[in-house]
Amino acid sequence: MKELHPIDINKLTKTQQKIVDAALDLISHVGYKSTTTKKIADQAGVNETTIFKNFTSKQLLIDTAYKQHTAQITNEVDEFFSLDFDNTEDLMRKAGRFIVEMYNRHRTIVIGTVKEVGNENMKSISNYKEDYVKNSLCKKLKSFSSEHNISEQEYETIVYIFNAATLSLLMDNVRKEYMEHTNESNVGLDDIIEMMLKMLS
Repeated sequence: MKELHPIDINKLTKTQQKIVDAALDLISHVGYKSTTTKKIADQAGVNETTIFKNFTSKQLLIDTAYKQHTAQITNEVDEFFSLDFDNTEDLMRKAGRFIVEMYNRHRTIVIGTVKEVGNENMKSISNYKEDYVKNSLCKKLKSFSSEHNISEQEYETIVYIFNAATLSLLMDNVRKEYMEHTNESNVGLDDIIEMMLKMLS
C-alpha cells in the first residue's frame, strides 16, 4: 500500500471536518466499498475535487477520520477512569452509562468498524479502541479486588461480556432505526449491570 502522509487530526479545517463526518456516516450506512468520494462530496456539500485537494486519496481521508475518533475516545476513556468510585457497584453502574453514551457519541466509527471486520482496506486503520475500553475498565475493576474473590481470567471474561453487551444495545438501536420489523428486546442497560454485579459477587 502506498504510504500515506498523515494530517494533523487536531487542526482540521471546517471543510475537512465536514468531509470526515460525511465519510464516516456513509461507511456506517453503506460500507467502505460503496462509500465513494463522489458520495462523500455530495453528502458534505463540496466538490469532489475539494476532497482530493484536502486529503489526496480516499484512503487518507478514512485514515484521518478513524484516527481522529480513536484519539477522542482514548481521551474520554482516560478522563472517565481517572475518576474515583465508591465501590464495584458504583463503578459498574457509572461505567455502563459512560460506555453506552460514548458508543452513541461515536456511533458512526463504532458501526463502521463492526461492519468492516475483515476488510483488507481497513487493516491499516486503527479500530475504535474497544480493547482500550475493556482494558481500562478491567484495570479499574481490579482496584476493588478486595471486594471480589475471582481470578484474573474471570475479570477479563466479565469485562468482555459487559462490553459486548453494551455494544449490542447500540446495534439494537441502529436496527430499530433502519428496519421496519425488528424483534423487540426486553434487555436494557440496568439488566446487564445487575448480571455483571452478580458475577462479581
